[in-house]
Amino acid sequence: MNRTRTAALAMLLTMIASIASAQTRIKAGFNLFSPNDDAQIGAQSAAQAEQQLPLVRDASVNSYVNRIGQRLAANAGGPQFNYQFRVVNASDINAFALPGGYIYVNRGVLDQARNEGEVAGVLAHEISHVALRHGTHQASKAYLAQAGISILGGLLGGKVGQGTAQVINAVGGFGLNVLFLKYSRDLESQADIRGAQILAASGYSPADMVGFFQTLEHADTARKTSWLSDHPAPPDRIARIQQEAQLLHVSQTPTTNVAELQSVQSRLRGSGAAPTMAQIQRSGPAAASSSSRRRPSSQASSAISIPAPSSSLRSYTSQSGLYRIGYPSNWQVYQQGSTGVTIGPPGAVSGSEIVVGAIINHYDPFGNAGFGDISIENATNDLLAALQQSSPYLRLVSGSEGRFRLAGGTAVGAVMRGVDPQTGIDERVTVVTRQLADEHLLYLLFITPERDAASYRPVLDAMVSSMQIDTTRRH
Repeated sequence: MNRTRTAALAMLLTMIASIASAQTRIKAGFNLFSPNDDAQIGAQSAAQAEQQLPLVRDASVNSYVNRIGQRLAANAGGPQFNYQFRVVNASDINAFALPGGYIYVNRGVLDQARNEGEVAGVLAHEISHVALRHGTHQASKAYLAQAGISILGGLLGGKVGQGTAQVINAVGGFGLNVLFLKYSRDLESQADIRGAQILAASGYSPADMVGFFQTLEHADTARKTSWLSDHPAPPDRIARIQQEAQLLHVSQTPTTNVAELQSVQSRLRGSGAAPTMAQIQRSGPAAASSSSRRRPSSQASSAISIPAPSSSLRSYTSQSGLYRIGYPSNWQVYQQGSTGVTIGPPGAVSGSEIVVGAIINHYDPFGNAGFGDISIENATNDLLAALQQSSPYLRLVSGSEGRFRLAGGTAVGAVMRGVDPQTGIDERVTVVTRQLADEHLLYLLFITPERDAASYRPVLDAMVSSMQIDTTRRH
Protein backbone atom coordinates (compact mmCIF):
# COMPACT_ATOMS: atom_id res chain seq x y z
CA MET A 1 0.00 0.00 0.00
CA ASN A 2 2.82 2.39 0.93
CA ARG A 3 4.62 1.53 -2.31
CA THR A 4 1.41 2.26 -4.23
CA ARG A 5 1.09 5.67 -2.56
CA THR A 6 4.77 6.39 -3.18
CA ALA A 7 4.41 5.50 -6.83
CA ALA A 8 1.30 7.65 -7.15
CA LEU A 9 3.05 10.57 -5.48
CA ALA A 10 6.06 10.16 -7.77
CA MET A 11 3.77 10.11 -10.80
CA LEU A 12 1.97 13.25 -9.59
CA LEU A 13 5.27 15.09 -9.07
CA THR A 14 6.41 13.99 -12.51
CA MET A 15 3.18 15.31 -14.04
CA ILE A 16 3.56 18.64 -12.23
CA ALA A 17 7.17 18.93 -13.40
CA SER A 18 6.19 18.12 -16.98
CA ILE A 19 3.45 20.75 -16.91
CA ALA A 20 5.89 23.37 -15.60
CA SER A 21 8.48 22.44 -18.24
CA ALA A 22 5.83 22.66 -20.95
CA GLN A 23 5.23 26.36 -20.36
CA THR A 24 6.22 28.68 -23.18
CA ARG A 25 9.88 29.59 -23.13
CA ILE A 26 10.55 33.23 -23.95
CA LYS A 27 13.98 34.34 -25.04
CA ALA A 28 15.04 37.91 -24.33
CA GLY A 29 15.73 39.95 -27.47
CA PHE A 30 18.89 41.58 -28.80
CA ASN A 31 20.35 44.09 -26.34
CA LEU A 32 23.37 46.39 -26.44
CA PHE A 33 23.12 47.01 -22.70
CA SER A 34 24.10 44.96 -19.67
CA PRO A 35 21.72 44.31 -16.74
CA ASN A 36 23.80 46.84 -14.76
CA ASP A 37 23.12 49.36 -17.50
CA ASP A 38 19.39 48.64 -17.14
CA ALA A 39 19.60 49.40 -13.43
CA GLN A 40 21.45 52.69 -14.02
CA ILE A 41 19.12 53.75 -16.84
CA GLY A 42 16.09 52.90 -14.71
CA ALA A 43 17.37 54.81 -11.69
CA GLN A 44 18.02 57.96 -13.71
CA SER A 45 14.74 57.65 -15.61
CA ALA A 46 12.79 57.11 -12.38
CA ALA A 47 14.36 60.18 -10.77
CA GLN A 48 13.24 62.31 -13.71
CA ALA A 49 9.83 60.66 -13.95
CA GLU A 50 9.07 61.29 -10.30
CA GLN A 51 9.63 65.00 -10.83
CA GLN A 52 6.65 64.87 -13.19
CA LEU A 53 4.37 62.34 -11.49
CA PRO A 54 2.28 62.89 -8.35
CA LEU A 55 2.79 59.86 -6.13
CA VAL A 56 0.39 58.51 -3.53
CA ARG A 57 2.04 59.01 -0.13
CA ASP A 58 -0.27 56.76 1.90
CA ALA A 59 1.98 54.22 3.67
CA SER A 60 -0.74 51.55 3.86
CA VAL A 61 -1.51 51.76 0.13
CA ASN A 62 2.17 51.65 -0.83
CA SER A 63 2.84 48.76 1.54
CA TYR A 64 -0.03 46.79 0.01
CA VAL A 65 1.21 47.24 -3.56
CA ASN A 66 4.84 46.59 -2.60
CA ARG A 67 3.91 43.35 -0.83
CA ILE A 68 2.18 42.04 -3.95
CA GLY A 69 4.98 43.26 -6.19
CA GLN A 70 7.79 41.68 -4.17
CA ARG A 71 5.91 38.37 -4.02
CA LEU A 72 5.70 38.39 -7.83
CA ALA A 73 9.25 39.67 -8.36
CA ALA A 74 10.60 36.67 -6.44
CA ASN A 75 9.41 34.55 -9.39
CA ALA A 76 10.32 37.00 -12.18
CA GLY A 77 13.39 35.18 -13.44
CA GLY A 78 16.00 37.00 -15.49
CA PRO A 79 18.48 39.41 -13.89
CA GLN A 80 18.14 39.97 -10.15
CA PHE A 81 16.92 43.54 -10.31
CA ASN A 82 15.98 45.50 -7.19
CA TYR A 83 12.26 45.87 -7.93
CA GLN A 84 10.55 48.98 -6.59
CA PHE A 85 6.84 49.78 -6.79
CA ARG A 86 5.13 53.18 -6.77
CA VAL A 87 1.47 54.24 -6.91
CA VAL A 88 0.76 57.28 -9.11
CA ASN A 89 -2.09 59.52 -8.01
CA ALA A 90 -3.84 59.39 -11.38
CA SER A 91 -7.33 58.14 -12.17
CA ASP A 92 -6.35 56.59 -15.52
CA ILE A 93 -6.35 52.78 -15.52
CA ASN A 94 -2.73 52.24 -16.50
CA ALA A 95 0.71 51.10 -15.37
CA PHE A 96 4.22 51.16 -16.78
CA ALA A 97 7.72 49.90 -16.07
CA LEU A 98 11.17 51.45 -16.42
CA PRO A 99 14.31 49.35 -16.94
CA GLY A 100 15.95 47.88 -13.87
CA GLY A 101 12.79 47.19 -11.87
CA TYR A 102 10.95 50.51 -11.41
CA ILE A 103 7.21 49.76 -11.62
CA TYR A 104 4.49 52.42 -11.53
CA VAL A 105 0.80 51.61 -11.18
CA ASN A 106 -1.88 54.28 -11.42
CA ARG A 107 -4.40 54.64 -8.64
CA GLY A 108 -7.10 53.93 -11.25
CA VAL A 109 -5.97 50.29 -11.37
CA LEU A 110 -6.55 49.89 -7.63
CA ASP A 111 -9.90 51.67 -7.87
CA GLN A 112 -11.19 49.33 -10.60
CA ALA A 113 -9.72 45.98 -9.54
CA ARG A 114 -12.16 43.47 -8.06
CA ASN A 115 -9.61 41.39 -6.15
CA GLU A 116 -5.90 41.22 -5.37
CA GLY A 117 -5.31 38.79 -8.23
CA GLU A 118 -6.33 41.46 -10.74
CA VAL A 119 -3.86 43.94 -9.21
CA ALA A 120 -1.22 41.20 -9.33
CA GLY A 121 -2.03 40.57 -13.00
CA VAL A 122 -1.20 44.16 -13.91
CA LEU A 123 2.00 44.14 -11.85
CA ALA A 124 3.10 40.75 -13.25
CA HIS A 125 2.72 42.08 -16.79
CA GLU A 126 4.95 45.09 -16.01
CA ILE A 127 7.48 42.96 -14.10
CA SER A 128 7.73 40.80 -17.23
CA HIS A 129 8.72 43.82 -19.33
CA VAL A 130 11.56 44.45 -16.85
CA ALA A 131 12.69 40.82 -16.54
CA LEU A 132 12.73 40.39 -20.33
CA ARG A 133 14.50 43.77 -20.62
CA HIS A 134 12.08 45.05 -23.23
CA GLY A 135 12.90 48.73 -22.60
CA THR A 136 16.60 48.51 -23.37
CA HIS A 137 15.88 45.99 -26.13
CA GLN A 138 13.80 48.65 -27.89
CA ALA A 139 16.43 51.31 -27.18
CA SER A 140 19.07 49.02 -28.73
CA LYS A 141 17.02 48.53 -31.88
CA ALA A 142 16.29 52.23 -32.17
CA TYR A 143 19.96 53.12 -31.77
CA LEU A 144 21.05 50.60 -34.39
CA ALA A 145 18.50 52.05 -36.79
CA GLN A 146 20.05 55.50 -36.29
CA ALA A 147 23.73 54.64 -36.06
CA GLY A 148 23.94 51.75 -38.49
CA ILE A 149 25.32 48.27 -38.20
CA SER A 150 28.92 49.55 -38.27
CA ILE A 151 28.71 50.49 -34.59
CA LEU A 152 28.36 46.87 -33.50
CA GLY A 153 32.06 46.20 -33.33
CA GLY A 154 32.74 48.99 -30.88
CA LEU A 155 29.65 48.52 -28.75
CA LEU A 156 29.95 44.79 -28.41
CA GLY A 157 33.64 45.20 -27.73
CA GLY A 158 32.80 46.40 -24.24
CA LYS A 159 32.40 50.13 -24.80
CA VAL A 160 28.64 50.36 -24.50
CA GLY A 161 28.76 50.78 -20.73
CA GLN A 162 30.88 53.91 -21.16
CA GLY A 163 28.38 55.38 -23.61
CA THR A 164 25.08 54.36 -22.01
CA ALA A 165 23.89 57.93 -21.49
CA GLN A 166 24.93 58.88 -25.02
CA VAL A 167 22.98 55.98 -26.53
CA ILE A 168 19.84 56.63 -24.44
CA ASN A 169 19.92 60.35 -25.15
CA ALA A 170 20.22 59.55 -28.86
CA VAL A 171 16.94 57.61 -28.79
CA GLY A 172 14.80 59.81 -26.58
CA GLY A 173 16.66 60.40 -23.34
CA PHE A 174 16.00 59.34 -19.77
CA GLY A 175 12.73 59.89 -17.94
CA LEU A 176 9.42 58.81 -19.48
CA ASN A 177 11.04 57.71 -22.73
CA VAL A 178 8.43 56.48 -25.21
CA LEU A 179 10.60 53.38 -25.78
CA PHE A 180 9.90 52.38 -22.17
CA LEU A 181 6.16 53.07 -22.33
CA LYS A 182 4.84 51.62 -25.59
CA TYR A 183 5.73 48.20 -26.94
CA SER A 184 4.96 46.19 -30.05
CA ARG A 185 2.25 43.55 -30.00
CA ASP A 186 4.89 40.83 -29.91
CA LEU A 187 6.50 42.29 -26.80
CA GLU A 188 3.10 42.82 -25.15
CA SER A 189 2.23 39.19 -25.89
CA GLN A 190 5.53 38.10 -24.32
CA ALA A 191 4.71 40.12 -21.20
CA ASP A 192 1.24 38.53 -21.04
CA ILE A 193 2.66 35.02 -21.29
CA ARG A 194 5.49 35.58 -18.82
CA GLY A 195 3.09 37.47 -16.54
CA ALA A 196 0.74 34.47 -16.49
CA GLN A 197 3.68 32.24 -15.56
CA ILE A 198 4.74 34.59 -12.74
CA LEU A 199 1.17 34.72 -11.42
CA ALA A 200 0.87 30.95 -11.28
CA ALA A 201 4.28 30.55 -9.62
CA SER A 202 3.29 33.14 -7.00
CA GLY A 203 -0.03 31.57 -6.00
CA TYR A 204 -2.31 33.76 -8.12
CA SER A 205 -4.45 32.76 -11.09
CA PRO A 206 -3.86 33.93 -14.68
CA ALA A 207 -7.67 34.02 -14.89
CA ASP A 208 -7.54 37.24 -12.85
CA MET A 209 -5.31 38.87 -15.48
CA VAL A 210 -7.94 37.93 -18.05
CA GLY A 211 -10.69 39.21 -15.76
CA PHE A 212 -9.05 42.62 -15.48
CA PHE A 213 -8.68 42.89 -19.26
CA GLN A 214 -12.38 42.11 -19.60
CA THR A 215 -13.18 44.77 -16.99
CA LEU A 216 -11.28 47.33 -19.06
CA GLU A 217 -13.08 46.39 -22.24
CA HIS A 218 -16.39 47.22 -20.57
CA ALA A 219 -15.19 50.23 -18.58
CA ASP A 220 -17.15 53.46 -18.64
CA THR A 221 -16.13 55.24 -21.84
CA ALA A 222 -16.02 58.54 -19.94
CA ARG A 223 -13.19 57.16 -17.82
CA LYS A 224 -9.63 57.46 -19.07
CA THR A 225 -8.80 53.81 -19.71
CA SER A 226 -5.38 53.99 -21.34
CA TRP A 227 -4.10 50.51 -20.47
CA LEU A 228 -5.53 48.98 -23.63
CA SER A 229 -4.42 51.86 -25.85
CA ASP A 230 -0.88 51.79 -24.44
CA HIS A 231 -0.83 47.98 -24.43
CA PRO A 232 -2.07 46.77 -27.86
CA ALA A 233 -4.81 44.16 -27.57
CA PRO A 234 -5.14 41.82 -30.56
CA PRO A 235 -8.35 39.76 -30.62
CA ASP A 236 -6.57 36.62 -29.46
CA ARG A 237 -4.78 38.21 -26.47
CA ILE A 238 -7.10 36.81 -23.83
CA ALA A 239 -7.18 33.44 -25.59
CA ARG A 240 -3.37 33.30 -25.53
CA ILE A 241 -3.25 33.88 -21.77
CA GLN A 242 -5.88 31.20 -21.26
CA GLN A 243 -3.88 28.84 -23.47
CA GLU A 244 -0.74 29.46 -21.40
CA ALA A 245 -2.67 28.86 -18.18
CA GLN A 246 -3.40 25.32 -19.35
CA LEU A 247 0.36 24.64 -19.35
CA LEU A 248 0.86 25.91 -15.79
CA HIS A 249 0.34 24.52 -12.32
CA VAL A 250 -2.31 26.95 -11.05
CA SER A 251 -3.42 26.75 -7.43
CA GLN A 252 -6.91 25.43 -6.83
CA THR A 253 -7.27 28.17 -4.20
CA PRO A 254 -5.46 31.17 -5.70
CA THR A 255 -5.02 34.34 -3.66
CA THR A 256 -7.83 36.85 -4.12
CA ASN A 257 -7.77 38.75 -0.79
CA VAL A 258 -10.80 40.91 -1.58
CA ALA A 259 -11.08 42.33 1.94
CA GLU A 260 -7.66 43.99 2.00
CA LEU A 261 -8.14 45.46 -1.48
CA GLN A 262 -11.45 46.94 -0.40
CA SER A 263 -9.75 48.49 2.62
CA VAL A 264 -7.14 50.09 0.33
CA GLN A 265 -9.88 51.35 -2.00
CA SER A 266 -11.67 52.91 0.98
CA ARG A 267 -8.50 54.74 2.04
CA LEU A 268 -8.04 56.09 -1.48
CA ARG A 269 -11.64 57.31 -1.69
CA GLY A 270 -11.11 59.17 1.56
CA SER A 271 -8.20 61.13 0.08
CA GLY A 272 -10.33 62.76 -2.63
CA ALA A 273 -10.53 62.37 -6.40
CA ALA A 274 -7.36 61.84 -8.41
CA PRO A 275 -6.59 63.91 -11.55
CA THR A 276 -6.22 62.34 -14.97
CA MET A 277 -2.80 62.03 -16.58
CA ALA A 278 -3.85 64.64 -19.14
CA GLN A 279 -4.47 67.14 -16.35
CA ILE A 280 -1.17 66.26 -14.70
CA GLN A 281 0.70 66.79 -17.97
CA ARG A 282 -0.94 70.17 -18.48
CA SER A 283 -0.60 71.55 -14.99
CA GLY A 284 2.57 69.85 -13.77
CA PRO A 285 3.29 68.07 -10.51
CA ALA A 286 3.25 71.25 -8.44
CA ALA A 287 -0.51 71.37 -8.88
CA ALA A 288 -1.26 67.67 -8.44
CA SER A 289 1.36 66.15 -6.14
CA SER A 290 -0.90 65.47 -3.17
CA SER A 291 -3.41 62.66 -3.18
CA SER A 292 -5.62 64.69 -0.85
CA ARG A 293 -6.23 67.66 -3.19
CA ARG A 294 -9.59 67.88 -4.90
CA ARG A 295 -10.33 69.40 -8.28
CA PRO A 296 -12.29 72.62 -8.06
CA SER A 297 -15.90 72.55 -9.08
CA SER A 298 -17.16 74.78 -11.87
CA GLN A 299 -18.72 77.15 -9.34
CA ALA A 300 -15.53 77.33 -7.29
CA SER A 301 -13.43 78.04 -10.39
CA SER A 302 -15.64 80.86 -11.55
CA ALA A 303 -15.43 82.41 -8.09
CA ILE A 304 -11.61 82.48 -7.97
CA SER A 305 -10.30 85.96 -7.33
CA ILE A 306 -7.30 86.66 -9.55
CA PRO A 307 -5.28 89.85 -9.02
CA ALA A 308 -4.50 91.99 -12.04
CA PRO A 309 -1.06 91.28 -13.54
CA SER A 310 1.71 93.66 -12.54
CA SER A 311 3.12 95.89 -15.28
CA SER A 312 6.65 95.23 -14.03
CA LEU A 313 8.39 92.01 -15.07
CA ARG A 314 10.66 89.57 -13.31
CA SER A 315 12.97 87.24 -15.22
CA TYR A 316 12.98 83.45 -15.03
CA THR A 317 15.83 81.35 -16.45
CA SER A 318 15.32 77.62 -16.88
CA GLN A 319 17.61 75.37 -14.88
CA SER A 320 18.85 73.86 -18.15
CA GLY A 321 19.81 77.29 -19.46
CA LEU A 322 17.67 76.75 -22.56
CA TYR A 323 15.61 79.93 -22.23
CA ARG A 324 14.90 83.08 -20.25
CA ILE A 325 11.49 84.75 -20.04
CA GLY A 326 9.93 87.73 -18.32
CA TYR A 327 6.68 87.44 -16.34
CA PRO A 328 4.49 89.73 -14.20
CA SER A 329 6.26 90.33 -10.90
CA ASN A 330 3.17 89.35 -8.87
CA TRP A 331 2.88 85.91 -10.54
CA GLN A 332 4.24 82.72 -9.01
CA VAL A 333 6.67 80.19 -10.47
CA TYR A 334 6.25 76.39 -10.25
CA GLN A 335 9.38 74.75 -11.67
CA GLN A 336 9.04 71.34 -13.36
CA GLY A 337 12.38 69.63 -13.83
CA SER A 338 15.28 71.32 -15.58
CA THR A 339 13.28 72.78 -18.49
CA GLY A 340 9.59 73.02 -17.63
CA VAL A 341 7.84 75.73 -15.65
CA THR A 342 4.29 76.88 -14.91
CA ILE A 343 3.86 80.59 -14.13
CA GLY A 344 0.60 82.15 -13.01
CA PRO A 345 -1.07 84.61 -10.64
CA PRO A 346 -1.82 83.56 -7.05
CA GLY A 347 -5.01 81.51 -6.91
CA ALA A 348 -5.13 80.86 -10.66
CA VAL A 349 -3.30 77.54 -10.42
CA SER A 350 -5.87 75.62 -8.41
CA GLY A 351 -5.94 71.90 -7.78
CA SER A 352 -5.03 70.24 -11.10
CA GLU A 353 -6.40 73.10 -13.21
CA ILE A 354 -4.82 76.29 -14.54
CA VAL A 355 -7.33 79.08 -14.97
CA VAL A 356 -4.79 81.76 -15.96
CA GLY A 357 -1.11 81.28 -16.58
CA ALA A 358 1.70 80.09 -18.84
CA ILE A 359 3.42 76.73 -19.30
CA ILE A 360 6.85 76.62 -20.95
CA ASN A 361 8.55 73.34 -21.75
CA HIS A 362 10.41 71.20 -24.27
CA TYR A 363 8.67 68.90 -26.79
CA ASP A 364 10.13 66.06 -28.84
CA PRO A 365 7.99 65.89 -32.02
CA PHE A 366 6.90 62.48 -33.27
CA GLY A 367 8.37 60.78 -30.19
CA ASN A 368 11.91 60.97 -31.58
CA ALA A 369 10.88 58.51 -34.27
CA GLY A 370 13.76 59.58 -36.48
CA PHE A 371 11.84 61.12 -39.39
CA GLY A 372 14.53 63.75 -40.02
CA ASP A 373 14.11 67.20 -41.62
CA ILE A 374 11.08 68.06 -39.49
CA SER A 375 9.79 71.54 -40.29
CA ILE A 376 8.59 73.81 -37.51
CA GLU A 377 5.06 73.60 -38.94
CA ASN A 378 5.06 69.79 -38.87
CA ALA A 379 6.55 69.71 -35.38
CA THR A 380 3.96 72.23 -34.17
CA ASN A 381 1.11 70.25 -35.72
CA ASP A 382 2.35 67.18 -33.84
CA LEU A 383 2.35 69.18 -30.59
CA LEU A 384 -1.18 70.47 -31.30
CA ALA A 385 -2.35 66.89 -31.93
CA ALA A 386 -0.78 65.79 -28.63
CA LEU A 387 -2.51 68.64 -26.79
CA GLN A 388 -5.85 67.73 -28.33
CA GLN A 389 -5.35 64.08 -27.42
CA SER A 390 -4.64 64.95 -23.79
CA SER A 391 -7.42 67.57 -23.66
CA PRO A 392 -10.10 66.46 -26.16
CA TYR A 393 -12.29 69.48 -25.46
CA LEU A 394 -9.74 71.78 -27.12
CA ARG A 395 -10.14 72.60 -30.82
CA LEU A 396 -7.83 74.53 -33.10
CA VAL A 397 -9.30 77.93 -34.00
CA SER A 398 -9.52 78.08 -37.78
CA GLY A 399 -7.10 80.55 -39.35
CA SER A 400 -5.22 81.15 -36.10
CA GLU A 401 -1.92 79.54 -37.20
CA GLY A 402 0.84 81.80 -38.42
CA ARG A 403 4.55 82.54 -38.44
CA PHE A 404 6.28 85.40 -36.67
CA ARG A 405 9.75 86.36 -35.42
CA LEU A 406 10.90 85.26 -31.97
CA ALA A 407 14.37 85.34 -30.42
CA GLY A 408 16.00 86.01 -33.77
CA GLY A 409 14.25 83.22 -35.66
CA THR A 410 10.95 81.86 -36.92
CA ALA A 411 8.21 80.93 -34.49
CA VAL A 412 4.71 79.58 -35.03
CA GLY A 413 1.61 80.65 -33.13
CA ALA A 414 -1.83 79.06 -32.93
CA VAL A 415 -4.94 79.25 -30.77
CA MET A 416 -6.97 76.40 -29.29
CA ARG A 417 -10.29 76.82 -27.55
CA GLY A 418 -12.88 74.79 -25.64
CA VAL A 419 -14.89 74.43 -22.44
CA ASP A 420 -12.82 72.72 -19.74
CA PRO A 421 -15.12 70.02 -18.30
CA GLN A 422 -13.47 70.34 -14.87
CA THR A 423 -13.96 74.09 -14.48
CA GLY A 424 -16.82 74.84 -16.87
CA ILE A 425 -14.75 77.74 -18.23
CA ASP A 426 -14.59 78.55 -21.94
CA GLU A 427 -10.82 78.41 -22.22
CA ARG A 428 -8.36 79.89 -24.70
CA VAL A 429 -4.90 78.32 -25.09
CA THR A 430 -2.42 80.29 -27.18
CA VAL A 431 0.41 78.06 -28.41
CA VAL A 432 3.81 79.50 -29.35
CA THR A 433 6.62 77.27 -30.65
CA ARG A 434 10.26 77.84 -31.55
CA GLN A 435 12.39 75.09 -33.10
CA LEU A 436 15.78 74.11 -31.66
CA ALA A 437 18.90 72.81 -33.40
CA ASP A 438 17.84 69.17 -32.89
CA GLU A 439 14.39 69.86 -34.44
CA HIS A 440 12.73 69.64 -31.01
CA LEU A 441 10.45 72.46 -29.89
CA LEU A 442 10.43 74.93 -27.05
CA TYR A 443 6.77 75.78 -26.52
CA LEU A 444 4.73 78.24 -24.52
CA LEU A 445 1.07 77.66 -23.67
CA PHE A 446 -0.74 80.78 -22.48
CA ILE A 447 -4.07 79.93 -20.83
CA THR A 448 -6.90 82.34 -20.06
CA PRO A 449 -10.69 82.32 -19.97
CA GLU A 450 -11.93 83.32 -23.42
CA ARG A 451 -13.84 86.26 -21.95
CA ASP A 452 -10.58 87.69 -20.54
CA ALA A 453 -8.30 86.93 -23.50
CA ALA A 454 -8.19 90.53 -24.73
CA SER A 455 -7.26 91.93 -21.32
CA TYR A 456 -4.41 89.43 -20.94
CA ARG A 457 -3.06 89.99 -24.46
CA PRO A 458 -0.50 92.62 -23.30
CA VAL A 459 0.89 90.09 -20.80
CA LEU A 460 1.20 87.44 -23.50
CA ASP A 461 2.90 89.90 -25.85
CA ALA A 462 5.33 91.03 -23.13
CA MET A 463 6.27 87.44 -22.21
CA VAL A 464 6.81 86.40 -25.82
CA SER A 465 8.82 89.53 -26.63
CA SER A 466 11.04 89.00 -23.59
CA MET A 467 11.88 85.38 -24.42
CA GLN A 468 15.53 84.59 -25.11
CA ILE A 469 16.39 81.09 -26.37
CA ASP A 470 19.66 79.24 -26.80
CA THR A 471 18.58 77.65 -30.08
CA THR A 472 21.95 75.87 -30.47
CA ARG A 473 21.31 73.79 -27.39
CA ARG A 474 20.29 70.19 -27.91
CA HIS A 475 17.90 68.91 -25.30
